[in-house]
Amino acid sequence: MNRPLLAAVLVLSLTACSEDPEPPHVPPDGGADAGTDAGVDGGVDAGPDDGGSTSSGGAGKLPCDGTGTVTSDNQTYAYCVARVAGVELKIVEPRGGIVPRPVRLAIYLHGDGARAHTRDEAPRAQAPWAYVSETLYVSALAPNRCSWWTRPSLTTCTGTPTETDRDVSGENASALAEVIDTLRKRWDIVNEPLLFGGSAGGSVFLTGSFLPRYGSRFRGIHALGCGGTVSWSGALEWDGNRPEQRGSTRLFYVYGDRDPALADIQASIAAYRGYSIPVGETVIAGASGCGFDDLGAVRDLWERNLGSL
Repeated sequence: MNRPLLAAVLVLSLTACSEDPEPPHVPPDGGADAGTDAGVDGGVDAGPDDGGSTSSGGAGKLPCDGTGTVTSDNQTYAYCVARVAGVELKIVEPRGGIVPRPVRLAIYLHGDGARAHTRDEAPRAQAPWAYVSETLYVSALAPNRCSWWTRPSLTTCTGTPTETDRDVSGENASALAEVIDTLRKRWDIVNEPLLFGGSAGGSVFLTGSFLPRYGSRFRGIHALGCGGTVSWSGALEWDGNRPEQRGSTRLFYVYGDRDPALADIQASIAAYRGYSIPVGETVIAGASGCGFDDLGAVRDLWERNLGSL
């Protein structure tokens, strides 16, 4: 696979895109470029598994409400559209016949406006890698069909959300936890590392809400494109200093040095390092918001860092 972005940036690669208006401190998904990087600090400790098992043991799959396809490099990949806890999922199973059970899980959370999901940009960029990499791929649409970081009742994708629109009660985090639990019941999924990816508002949601609440239950690689924030509660509901809770969790940020949310992203990096979570970052020179290939970057980051665990 040709990766000019990886060649330029060396250690981290992440990707996503969207043309939606930019809310304060929460940029929309973006486009493509390259920049400078800094490596990961800290190590990764093995965490507990489920009663001694290394995978979920699930079976049966989810029924499809619909189907679709994406084409990449002249190959067509089919996806199943399913719904769990008010979340629409586009699911691409790994290639049949050569994949040993269990499989990994990679789940991508779009930015504001959800165009990476609704226009199939995320599955087109990320599912082909998952298909040949023993990984169940899922693109997840926010319950309000607009943004993961805003409350479910905010169902308009127009206008500019504000800080008061944040899902501070954690309804979306609870929904994503139910999605993961359901997927684990329906497929035999490796306990960890799980692969999380986000762009803009998806990254804000992961760092501000989901990870602080559920990080000790769902451990793994977080590929955070053009976004990030501190925990909205001001803390984690688990202890990053305890290896049995932290497990394989590590965070990778990629962002532009002209991002309007630069202060928020850098504060997020500092906060998670303070929680003893291994963190890496890549800075894209001259990029504003998601003005680089963040969807491909997420995919490449998943691939690159799986080999180090």
